[in-house]
Amino acid sequence: MSAPVEVLELFSGIGAAGVALGEQGRVVAAFDQDPAANRAYVANFGLAPVAKNLAGIKPRDLAPFAHCPWWLSPPCQPYTVRGAGRDLDDPRSAALVRVIEAARQLRPPVLALENVPGFAVSSARLLVRESLDGYGFAEAEICPTALGVPMRRRRYYMVATRDRQPTLPLPEAVAMRPLSAFVDEPGGDYLPEAAVRGYGHSVAILDADDPAAIANCFTSAYGNSRVRAGAYVRDAGGVRLFSPGEVLRLLGFPGDWHFPGDLTARQRYELAGNSLSVDVARWVWQAALGRDP
Repeated sequence: MSAPVEVLELFSGIGAAGVALGEQGRVVAAFDQDPAANRAYVANFGLAPVAKNLAGIKPRDLAPFAHCPWWLSPPCQPYTVRGAGRDLDDPRSAALVRVIEAARQLRPPVLALENVPGFAVSSARLLVRESLDGYGFAEAEICPTALGVPMRRRRYYMVATRDRQPTLPLPEAVAMRPLSAFVDEPGGDYLPEAAVRGYGHSVAILDADDPAAIANCFTSAYGNSRVRAGAYVRDAGGVRLFSPGEVLRLLGFPGDWHFPGDLTARQRYELAGNSLSVDVARWVWQAALGRDP
């Protein structure tokens, strides 16, 4: 069995990449500026992320981790329609630019990156590829449904390796797990019947016992915006929101992962919606570290 590796998690959020790493390695440092995300990270990993806006990072700040594989989940808004697709002109891209400049100088052995599909046609992607001269690259768009998870969350993934040519093969066909395996007993935050009548035609309302049920992508606006933010589930009590715990379960977080008790429901939905699929990240880690999926 290969020895565990030390990993740097940048834009760490609630630590999905660290969870996905599992026994393949351990996160030795994480960076994120979101206080709520950092509290959740400490509660689950016992490691306090560096609370820093990476737009101000300097190569010397990351030099102690030059020997580590790096995982990046930078802000996605610059590459989305809702975010106006401003790409590198968006101030929220500044952090990625600074991190890639540090990677260009420090040349970590592996860099793995996750973002929305729009990143695949962005100037930011070209910047990454041009900055990491001499690296081998593999890129793919993968959805958790390819791994049997009944939730759509298609994302772009890049693996860059300094000393070899990586491969990022798409998963072979996997049987879809039932949505019922991810939801709790009836109860929770039910929608008023008037809201169901008013929005029912424009939202996905799923029956957990339907073997074909697949949730659409949960965003950070879930629980606040009633449309285009995620699916709803119908049970004996009516139509309700998926709980933050159910969203985490669909994202692949283990049962013992938990939010700190002082976080509001709004904060929990935002943090989950900004996270990534642990199942897919695990697949990508295996490719990034040169191990069989």
